[in-house]
Amino acid sequence: MRRRSFLETVAVLFAFSRMRAQTKGLGDTGDQPLAEAAKDFIAALRPEMRSRLRFTIDDAERKDWSNLPHYLHPRKGIQLGELTPAERAAGHRLLQAMLSSQGYYKATTIMALDDFLGSTSDEMRQHYGAQFYFLDVFGEPGGAAPWGVQIDGHHLAVNVTVVDHQVTMTPAHMGADPAVIPSGPHAGWRLLGGETAKGFALRNALTPEQARRAVLMETPPPDIFTLPGRDEALKTPAGVASLQGRQRDLLESLIDEYLGNLRPEVGRSYRAAIQSAGFDKLHFAWMGPPEPGKAMYYRVHGPTLLIEYDSIVPPNTKLPNDPNHIHTVVRVPGNDFGEDWLRRHHQEHHHK
Repeated sequence: MRRRSFLETVAVLFAFSRMRAQTKGLGDTGDQPLAEAAKDFIAALRPEMRSRLRFTIDDAERKDWSNLPHYLHPRKGIQLGELTPAERAAGHRLLQAMLSSQGYYKATTIMALDDFLGSTSDEMRQHYGAQFYFLDVFGEPGGAAPWGVQIDGHHLAVNVTVVDHQVTMTPAHMGADPAVIPSGPHAGWRLLGGETAKGFALRNALTPEQARRAVLMETPPPDIFTLPGRDEALKTPAGVASLQGRQRDLLESLIDEYLGNLRPEVGRSYRAAIQSAGFDKLHFAWMGPPEPGKAMYYRVHGPTLLIEYDSIVPPNTKLPNDPNHIHTVVRVPGNDFGEDWLRRHHQEHHHK
């Protein structure tokens, strides 16, 4: 039997997600479709697999995510590589309910890139691949009590929390290594190109005076600042704010690239919160050179949103300043993991 190529696998997954969105997802509101997908996933699991999903909403595992591969940061829960085809199909339906069609495409491509890394040597195959991603469910989906879902693996972590039927999805991490496949039959295949190109477009639309305020350092940092466990690393926005005209359009387009990965109604709610707080409160900051193709860092930071992007020079690369390793994260200050909602929920129910 002929094995599907990397690109064929991604194309099939993307086509399936688009077909499903056209037939079922339109008009969905609230957490019901997500709850149904989570319940269906649990029901599809064999009993011995289901027993691994005994996490509560207060379990420390809910906040344990990482950008590192599984062999460096071991996960718990349901490993995709251990699922039967029927169980894996239910898992992918849950992923589709968690994300937009764009986000699902990116998520599955991240997993496929891990397959590419695993194909480069026998040793790499032991540590990298789509089989090393984990789906976890916390609490009882669809009930009155808070609950959540998480996908976690190398360069992919989305943390969904549902409180009083409201859905939040941060921290949301997507990364790529390689961001552009450098060789072989899939040379040139690229991920997170929108996040990269739109960042450069906004940086190079700044006036010299604005650039002096936006550029915090001439060299990029080694990684994003709010790595796992460093939720509060960035408290005060820095850079240039109150962008108008074409610059404002570019800023909104950059933000929409990230929010467009999320469940559509969640992305819309985040955008409404930005609008309510004021787009003029958003700061755009940059580190590194302004020339496309170079490693750089940027962030968008305001009262209701934090986006970080960093392109990292891979270890032992022969090309200086080669930006072929990307980390991104989306956070909601004060409400990552639904913390603000959970506090209010517990206070209200305690007083009742």
